[in-house]
Amino acid sequence: MTHTIAVAARQVDISFGSEEAKVIALNHTDFSAHTGELIMLVGPSGCGKTTLLSVIAGTLTPQSGEIEVFGQRLDGLSQEELTTFRRKNLGFVFQSFNLIPTLSVVENVMIPLLIQGASHAVAKKKATEILEKVGLKGREEGKPNALSGGQQQRVAIARALVHEPPLLICDEPTSALDKDTGAQIMEMIRELSRAPNRCVVVVTHDFRIFKYADRIAEMEDGKIKRVVDDPRTLDPTYL
Repeated sequence: MTHTIAVAARQVDISFGSEEAKVIALNHTDFSAHTGELIMLVGPSGCGKTTLLSVIAGTLTPQSGEIEVFGQRLDGLSQEELTTFRRKNLGFVFQSFNLIPTLSVVENVMIPLLIQGASHAVAKKKATEILEKVGLKGREEGKPNALSGGQQQRVAIARALVHEPPLLICDEPTSALDKDTGAQIMEMIRELSRAPNRCVVVVTHDFRIFKYADRIAEMEDGKIKRVVDDPRTLDPTYL
């Protein structure tokens, strides 16, 4: 399988505040991810992982440097252009699921399609199909709070994928789950990353799931400290 560069950050700088209160979040950061892979961003709190994720997602604009996602330079795009790009190309999975409790399971999953202008009928059909794929057939009309944590995360994954985005970004997807449920979720996410035109970026503190990564990028002080090409060689307590 040919892997092409899906995400490329080059010499990206971001800081917050000024003078004595200035905090450097990203410091000439370089990062790359490829199609057909699951890459994990790891490192201590405050090292810049979430900031880098926000740059990749186009929700933060670097003060200098370049960010390219699937051949599209994001730095320099207008907010409207960035919003359009995210709608078409990005799916997000959050640690807190971020489901809307007053909506049914299928209605939660329909949201990205409705935002893109799909009809209610088309959105419901696609949402129902992907819920079946993630093992939630028969749960479509229930409310999220009637589901287990693992089932809610499956709904979140279905919502992130229903519009078939090439880039899936997962922020601590297993931190709210027990070991066995987290393993099931990571098996699913790893399988999703095998699509030839998809890239999955996972930010995590959970060393239990390192084995699911194709590569691990370790961050420290706003930079990529090292990239591990074979996570199976790692001591799980190395961080």
